[in-house]
Amino acid sequence: MQTPNYESLKTQLDANEQADFRFQERRHADWTENAQLYRDKVIINRLTQRQSVNVPLIKGSIKTILANIDEFPDVEFEELDNNKDKEIVFNELWKDFVIRDKMEVKDMVDKKQDLLYGKTWTKLNIVGGRLCTEIKEPFDILVDRYADPSDLDGTADHLTERGIYRTLTQLSENPSFDQAAVSRLKMFYATQQGLVIAEETTRQMQDKNERLELLGVPDMNLPQLGTTVVELKACFQKIWDATDDRAYWHIIVYAGPEILMAKPIQKALNIDMLPLVTWSDDPERNDHYPDGVADIARNPNKLLNAMISALAENRILRNMGMNFYNAKADENWVPQSFEPVPFGWYPLPGPPKEVFQKVDIPDMSESLDEMQYVQKLVESATAATAATKGETDQNKVTLGEVELAVSAAKERISSIAKFYMLAQKEKAEKWAKLMNANADKLEAVKLYKKSHKGNMYSKMAYASTWKSDKGYNCRVVSTAERQKQGLKSLQKLQAVKANFPDNPVMAKVYGKKLLEFADVNPDDVKAVLDYEEQKMTSGVPAGMPTPQIAPPKVLTPQLNGQPA
Repeated sequence: MQTPNYESLKTQLDANEQADFRFQERRHADWTENAQLYRDKVIINRLTQRQSVNVPLIKGSIKTILANIDEFPDVEFEELDNNKDKEIVFNELWKDFVIRDKMEVKDMVDKKQDLLYGKTWTKLNIVGGRLCTEIKEPFDILVDRYADPSDLDGTADHLTERGIYRTLTQLSENPSFDQAAVSRLKMFYATQQGLVIAEETTRQMQDKNERLELLGVPDMNLPQLGTTVVELKACFQKIWDATDDRAYWHIIVYAGPEILMAKPIQKALNIDMLPLVTWSDDPERNDHYPDGVADIARNPNKLLNAMISALAENRILRNMGMNFYNAKADENWVPQSFEPVPFGWYPLPGPPKEVFQKVDIPDMSESLDEMQYVQKLVESATAATAATKGETDQNKVTLGEVELAVSAAKERISSIAKFYMLAQKEKAEKWAKLMNANADKLEAVKLYKKSHKGNMYSKMAYASTWKSDKGYNCRVVSTAERQKQGLKSLQKLQAVKANFPDNPVMAKVYGKKLLEFADVNPDDVKAVLDYEEQKMTSGVPAGMPTPQIAPPKVLTPQLNGQPA
């Protein structure tokens, strides 16, 4: 593999970053507003939002959908050389990784970012001898606008990760960086031009922190006294290699005018691929930044806020009241506010009807019906209906109608899970490839596993116990899907068994599948089947039917009121 001249690429990298930033910038205002409304923060203005009230429409929609897609899927790896011992250890490594890396918490953040912004990113990296993941904000990842969103590894020319802020001291302590470049960077930031760039970096940090400030964080922009903060940018650039007649991914980390690190990803991670995974529940061909659920609900949420703000102000004004008065009734009389007291008497300079008149403030309570209409439009668009939220719809008079509505809403929500599961499979596959390619860099892990008898065993998982020459295949399935497939398999076996009523082998196959479906441990399965086999062979009188496993009744799954 040839070593390219990275310095000659610096101008092109800056140009790519600016172009990709302009392509993404159009979405920043929408993303920020989505986050504000989700967190019940509104900006007061004198026209439409005079009261600090927010209808939690975005939050309700997102919480409802999250409740229906919150399951963390099961991931299973198969060793391609049929080495079951390595396969068992590798699967236990994944389970340990899920716990140590807090994958289930990150999974919820990942899903929430998709619903809020319509796009979410996960970055994989090796830090301190172990593989880890990081959920990246969509603000911080700039994408080649001409790439195919469904295949970034194969079609993108470059991606840029921004928003990595470090002090000059931290750069000096990082052994991966070129320390000569770090020294030149320190000298640069001591110049007038460097001070200007440092100030620009501070402003960029302020823009990044503005979202948190709007959410009420008071100290996001306090300066770090005595330190110079530098923004690092990591560019993943595809560069053609004439020797191998193909393009390789390279990672180039730079700050200001200096390149701190540049190498092929294959040398950094021993594999040529992007260490990033992205997904969207509403993918498009020509736009890397599609709409999310919050984008659908944003404008209706703002409309409801304006309506309820006006309604709240209307009620306040009707309660407090306003009055006109006759300024010529008595030049020495100045109206004053009277505190209402029982049996109170209030002097006026003349007949009350001639001195003042109440300002008519019309009742606006009829707008509540309009607000409910707007809310139903959003529920229809996002499938976060009242029924899926757990509310009772008074218009649904029968249980069947309610079940049909819930089923239809969940079918639409399940389309989100489809794209999520594909991304989860890609993430697990990249994790497996990184693990297998960097086995010598990773520290050994002590694994614990409980036997079917309840005994706990430990084992050190060294690279030699799980590293595979051919690699691993990955399968991702949800628990609900696994149970559904198991139920269908049982129904098929039941139909087959009906054609072989006196076949003991068929009865044993069906009984084993039934016990596995009930999550009976292997030892108990063996004991049950051995007992049944013993009954079959222990002197059954002639003419008597062969004892069989009495299968419980298997319910046929219903879909929209009809058998599946």
